[in-house]
Amino acid sequence: MVRVVMSRCLGLAACRFDGTMVKAPWLQRLSQVAEIIGVCPEEDAGLGTPRPPICLRKHGEQTRVVVCDSGEDITPALEAFAQGYLGSLKPVDAFVLKSKSPSCGLGTAKIFNDGSYTLGDGLFAAIAKAQRPEAVLVDEAFMEEKGVEGLLALLGDPKF
Repeated sequence: MVRVVMSRCLGLAACRFDGTMVKAPWLQRLSQVAEIIGVCPEEDAGLGTPRPPICLRKHGEQTRVVVCDSGEDITPALEAFAQGYLGSLKPVDAFVLKSKSPSCGLGTAKIFNDGSYTLGDGLFAAIAKAQRPEAVLVDEAFMEEKGVEGLLALLGDPKF
C-alpha cells in the first residue's frame, strides 16, 4: 500500500483558515489504495482554527509568510513545523496538497510584491520538495482532473 501525505482540509478535517473543509470526491477511492497521513501545516504549527488568513510576501530576495491583515511574520513557526515534521516522517510515496494555499500550493500560491503577485510554491510544499525529492507531489486540482488512477500512474502503478 502506498503512503500519501495529504492536506487535512481535503476531506479529512475542517481545518482551513475559516474553519471549513474542501470536498474531495476522490478521497474514498484513494483510501482504498493508500495509507493517508493527514497534515495541516498551519494548524499543526499552532496557528489554530479558525485563524486570520495568511499570505506570501516578497521581502527582498526572501519570501515570507505573514498574517495578511497585520503583517505579522509567521515564517519561523511554519518553517520549524515543516522541517521537523518532514524530517521525522517515515518514507512516503506522494503528497496530495491544497492548491493555492500559502502553505501547500504547488506553483499556485500567490506571492505578493508591491501590489502585484507571481505564482509559486507554498512554504510547506517547497520544503517537502526539497526534503522529499523522491516523492510525487500533486494538488487537488490534479486529483479532480486525473483521479486516483492518475496518481497511481505517476507512482508507476504499483500492484496492491
